[in-house]
Amino acid sequence: MRSRLVKVGLLCVAFVLAVGITLLSVLVERTGPELVPYGNLCGPSQNEPCYKPVLKGGFPVSYLLDAPGVSRERQLAFIEDTLHPGAFALDIAVYFGAILLVSVVAWRAWFVYLRSPNHADAFQETPRK
Repeated sequence: MRSRLVKVGLLCVAFVLAVGITLLSVLVERTGPELVPYGNLCGPSQNEPCYKPVLKGGFPVSYLLDAPGVSRERQLAFIEDTLHPGAFALDIAVYFGAILLVSVVAWRAWFVYLRSPNHADAFQETPRK
């Protein structure tokens, strides 16, 4: 029973880490290739929309897109800009899977190291003269 609670606790920690990394990944910003209208004073008659590449945030999948006319231009904010929940969930899943993969590999490597014959000798006390 206790080992099951430990595993659930470790999964919760991994999930919280994945959400935190996903939220921090919004600092990875890039533009385009999607175009969005940033105004309506373009073209020869000054009545056509002005299109610019949209600013996006998130890695590996962009989940936050700048909403022109609603928020400050070229700045991302969770409250004002467009959040794509599917891309946000995909980023969480990617980071959660990566954390679990690294954890399992590190855990198995640690047990292989502990069971190695060379490692067992390191813990034995040497006789002093």
